[in-house]
Formats: sequence, C-alpha cells, structure tokens
Amino acid sequence: MKTSDSARAALGLLLAGCAAAAAAEPAEGRWALGPFACDGEAFTKAETPIIVQALSVRWYDANCSIVSNYKVNQTLYLQGRCNIAGRVETIPIMLEWLRGDRLRVGWNREPIQEMQRCRQPQ
Repeated sequence: MKTSDSARAALGLLLAGCAAAAAAEPAEGRWALGPFACDGEAFTKAETPIIVQALSVRWYDANCSIVSNYKVNQTLYLQGRCNIAGRVETIPIMLEWLRGDRLRVGWNREPIQEMQRCRQPQ
C-alpha cells in the first residue's frame, strides 16, 4: 500500500507535535533535595539527584523505564519498570510540579519529598 504525500506530511506534523509536547514537560530535568545533592551521586537517596526524562526516571540505585502514565493538572502518575540493585520491580512514581523550580516526588509509596531543580552549569 502506497502512502500519499499528504498522509506522510500529516503524520510528520503529528509526531513533531508530540515531541514538542513531551519536551515541554516541566518535570523533566535534574532535581535534588538541596543544592548539595545536585553535583553527583553519593551513598544515600538524600545525597543523590533524581533525573527525569521523557521515557525514564533514575534515582539512587534505581533505573526505571516508564511503562504507563497519566497526568492530572500538574501531577504525573507513572508506573516504572525499574532495575533496583539487580532486581526488576514495578513501582509507582508521582511527580507534582510546583510553582517555580520545585517538584514533589512520591517514590514507591515512601513519604513524599519536595525537591528543587538543579541549576545547569554555565
């Protein structure tokens, strides 16, 4: 079956629009409990930044692929398929973008923590 030029153009616009919407997600980026934790990874969750990307979330000893999600207002509810210390687990992740550069994080039913966006080095 041959695809018409107009159908290809419409598909291209649709994909570009989806990519732009995903790129505009305010929760994407590097977040930490404090500026001291932005620089790198350490020995505890409190000292390690969470890294949120379009299709994955990484924090401390967990690398997660997003397998499902939904959004209510400024809150993303994710289901992550995670490799945690050599085990594969499916965990709930909640990311609520607050005004400014703040993010509330709910990780695998642990207490919710408020984080701040890490500044990019200039």
